[in-house]
Amino acid sequence: MTATPSELSPGDGGGTTGGNGQENESWRRDFRLLLSGSALSQLGTLGAAAANPLLALALTDSPIVAGWVAAAGTLPGLFLHVPVGLLVDRYNRRRIMLFSQLFRMVTSILLVIGLCSVADPWPLLVLAAVIDGSCAVFFRIAELAAVRYVVPDGEAESAMGKSEARHHLALVLGRPVGGMLFTVGRALPYALDALTSLISVISLLLLKTKIFQSSQTAEDKSPAKSKRLMLASSKEGFRRIYHDKFLFVSLVSCAVANIGFQVVILLLVVEAERQHFSGSLIGAMLATSGFCGFFGAISAPGAVRRLTPVKTVKYCVTLWLPFLAIVAITANPLIGMCAWGACSFMGAYINVALAVHQSRVIPSDVLGRVEGVSQFLTTGAVTLGAFAGGYIITIFGSRLTATLVALAFLGIVIAVLLLVRNPHRPPVEAPMRENTPEAEERVPIGSTTVPVGGDA
Repeated sequence: MTATPSELSPGDGGGTTGGNGQENESWRRDFRLLLSGSALSQLGTLGAAAANPLLALALTDSPIVAGWVAAAGTLPGLFLHVPVGLLVDRYNRRRIMLFSQLFRMVTSILLVIGLCSVADPWPLLVLAAVIDGSCAVFFRIAELAAVRYVVPDGEAESAMGKSEARHHLALVLGRPVGGMLFTVGRALPYALDALTSLISVISLLLLKTKIFQSSQTAEDKSPAKSKRLMLASSKEGFRRIYHDKFLFVSLVSCAVANIGFQVVILLLVVEAERQHFSGSLIGAMLATSGFCGFFGAISAPGAVRRLTPVKTVKYCVTLWLPFLAIVAITANPLIGMCAWGACSFMGAYINVALAVHQSRVIPSDVLGRVEGVSQFLTTGAVTLGAFAGGYIITIFGSRLTATLVALAFLGIVIAVLLLVRNPHRPPVEAPMRENTPEAEERVPIGSTTVPVGGDA
């Protein structure tokens, strides 16, 4: 992400889009390395994630257990995002990313061994999903904060679009690859996960940029800080989001939507399994979301610039509703997956709009905490949806569940249209050093960025 000139000094990373060609090529090289390594790692992780419910259903024939396994990978999002955001702002982000990927690699290797040697390995599958999800939280928050120190000013929309496109490209390839590998051998998706994590580690080691912190990092890590100040610092992410009405309403709406989307995903997988679709076909169906999201991501930067993030969010949330209605009406999982893919196209626009907004209004020294809270709200909801999805489908059945989800999205659309407004520039407060007596009493919540007007 980028920062405004008043927020970011040359020593804090970023910079300008100008400069000589060598400097320009240097940041582009680092950005490509960071992006490609992360994309490959995500490809392996999503391949394993696609195989998880298939393996759970094959072992137990229970949608509830499949829901447990799906929830296990996202469970850390409920507990870790906020404290990890604080840690990412205070400690070496590059080292956090490296160790996260190393732990993921080791976990995947141990799971492969367990699947080949244990008679009833589904508890190992749940445990490995929890560990992998925990590492993913550390890596993702550190990566989002680190991008700001790689990409120069003026490149925010393009960088966020490429980052979002990378995510959806991993979805396009990862899920069908996971399904196909599962068809060949149950342990193969997890072997791929280990290999791609190793490649990500290598890409991080090759980065020329070694420092992804502000110049105040050493001061922030001082052991003399009081516990009271630590607590106040950890609350800063919540405060900045709460005082930004557009960001707050959008994130809460997306959190509720993510619960519904997880129920829809599990519902479509269960219906496809009951209709005896192959693992490869189910993986290809799941790739519809990534395919549509990829094209959404590469077209989103221009649309966000033209429409402004506020209008982008309003339009895209509204367009979710008719596609969820299609899922409720049809019992064909193929049609349902296509409608879900269209929702992913809109979701990519929303993700880019919110990322651009945060890059404009959130200072670099609190970005990890804000990202932590954002991820807590959105991916924590994914956990709830994945965990509850199996129970909801078992109790209400597929058709009634799909109808209830569509009605929930109608409520989301109404709330967004009524509550989301063009953000106003918050009052500017003078910077405050954390080691002053005044800083021990409160943490400033005012933004020091340039006015964004109708943009968000």
